[in-house]
Amino acid sequence: MSDERPLHQDEPLEGDIGPASGGPDTATRDPATRDPARTGLGASYDFGSPKDRRAALRRYEAEREERRRRVDAASGRIAAMLVAALLAFMTFDSARTAVQARERGDEWLFPPGILAAVCGIAFLIVIARVLRRGQTQVK
Repeated sequence: MSDERPLHQDEPLEGDIGPASGGPDTATRDPATRDPARTGLGASYDFGSPKDRRAALRRYEAEREERRRRVDAASGRIAAMLVAALLAFMTFDSARTAVQARERGDEWLFPPGILAAVCGIAFLIVIARVLRRGQTQVK
C-alpha cells in the first residue's frame, strides 16, 4: 500500500493557486446562494453607496491617467534618444564624406556638406527640446 491519500473532488491539487474550498457543502450549493462571508468576496466587491463607487472610479481613472502619462513620457524620451543618435550618426557620416570628397577634389559642399549641416541643426533642435522638456516634466 502506498502512503498517498485518495483525492476528493473538492480538495485542491498540489500547486493549485485558486481559492481554498469552503468544504464539501459549498461545492454542491448554487454559487448565487453561497454566503459571501465564507467565500471572502463580499467585502472586495461591495463599494458601499453609489457615492463611494463614483469616488472609487474617479480614483481608478486618475491612477490610470497618471500611469499613461508616465508611460508616454518614458516612450517619448526613448524615441528622442533614438532620433538624436540617428541624427548624430548622420551628421558624423556626412561630415566625414564631405571631408573625403574635398581631399579628392570632388564636389563636397552640396550633397554631403549640406546634409551634414541639416542633420547637425536637427540634432541640436532635438537636444534643445529634450533639455527644455526635461525641466518642465512633472515628477
